[in-house]
Amino acid sequence: MDFKTPPRHIFRPTHPVLSICPKDMRADICVHLNRKVFNEHPAFRLASDGCLRALAVEFQTIHCAPGDLIYHAGESVDALCFVVSGSLEVIQDDEVVAILGKGDVFGDIFWKETSLAHACANVRALTYCDLHIIKREALLKVLDFYTAFANSFSRNLTLTCNLRKRVS
Repeated sequence: MDFKTPPRHIFRPTHPVLSICPKDMRADICVHLNRKVFNEHPAFRLASDGCLRALAVEFQTIHCAPGDLIYHAGESVDALCFVVSGSLEVIQDDEVVAILGKGDVFGDIFWKETSLAHACANVRALTYCDLHIIKREALLKVLDFYTAFANSFSRNLTLTCNLRKRVS
């Protein structure tokens, strides 16, 4: 099964009420909601306030229950996922190859690649999880506009699990 977007029952808007807020207020609230991700990951260290605001409004928060599949093997990897709480397992060929937890990042390094990747493993929630995700198109748009940040982001973001590559 190949999805253009992750399953709708998992990925949904962070806060529908934000849509009625003025743009600047929405950006401020979104920066606050994503502060854990921005503070924990060195990739965001050199981002300007404007860049963080642009990124923050593009992030979505998703909540997963135990057993929820976040990615299916063969599915397009079109989002970068930051684990804020909970634990997940990465399953390749019916074998658990990694356990992900708070502070881990999974997805694809699509800002360095020209082609869209297909997941070579399943990612399933083991516990209740909170993930902050940013879609490929949204991240590329911000990186294209904030070129100085793009270089820093590319150098400093380390994926815990790159779903493009099989674990040997």
